[in-house]
Amino acid sequence: MSGDRSIGGNGRYRVYQVVGLILGALFVAVGLAAILGGGGPVIGVIGLVGGVAVIAVSIVMMVRS
Repeated sequence: MSGDRSIGGNGRYRVYQVVGLILGALFVAVGLAAILGGGGPVIGVIGLVGGVAVIAVSIVMMVRS
């Protein structure tokens, strides 16, 4: 291995996880806006589910690293 991951974790992976949290929150916000604004409940639910999934994965990866 080239040493991309150290035992204590790497700052680059932490940045990816934080970006994942931000993108997840953005998807949730867009989903809520679509549902509440009448722009399309199906698109809104897809945005909400996708955003929650991204947030969950980012949190799990933060805990594991």
